[in-house]
Amino acid sequence: MDTTHAYIEIRRPWNDGETIFLVGPGGVGKSTLGRELSKRLGWPLIDLDLAFCDRIAVIGDFIARHGYERYRAENLALAVQLVEQAPGPMVFVTASGFLAGTPGSEDHAGARRLVATGYGIALLPSLDMDIAAAIVVERQLSRGFGLERASEDRKFRERFGIYRNAGEMLVVSVDDPAQVAEVVTQRLRGTL
Repeated sequence: MDTTHAYIEIRRPWNDGETIFLVGPGGVGKSTLGRELSKRLGWPLIDLDLAFCDRIAVIGDFIARHGYERYRAENLALAVQLVEQAPGPMVFVTASGFLAGTPGSEDHAGARRLVATGYGIALLPSLDMDIAAAIVVERQLSRGFGLERASEDRKFRERFGIYRNAGEMLVVSVDDPAQVAEVVTQRLRGTL
């Protein structure tokens, strides 16, 4: 019996073999769910934040030296490169603001084009913005990056609508990532 409390909205069926892009604000569990989905599908996992740190620089240091806009440009270029070099489908975890570029900018369009090459799954902890903000802000502050509550709350609220409407599937849950991944996998394959 499935006891997972996940709201899943499917906007388009998944085509087996499509790369899965996990999108959403920071602190919603993209990396954790990505690891679980990667195991279940037997596909490689690429976490864009980790790849950026491995190949370019620690994200916070890079932003402090070069600014956020340059980080966004380098991040998108790396994401495109990683997808182009992939030998097959994968689970790809995007950065927290990946789809939150300035509307009308090449950054905004490029990120959306890349996600559109596969199957976007957006993650949120709740459909209620106040509840979701409280959960995400606490998670972000607990990471020890020196983040500030007010700015994290503002950033989440600005991005909530973007991610609420992003992707071909919306997954809303705070349950155990392994259980959520199992339900998502079943929904992807049409067995649930």
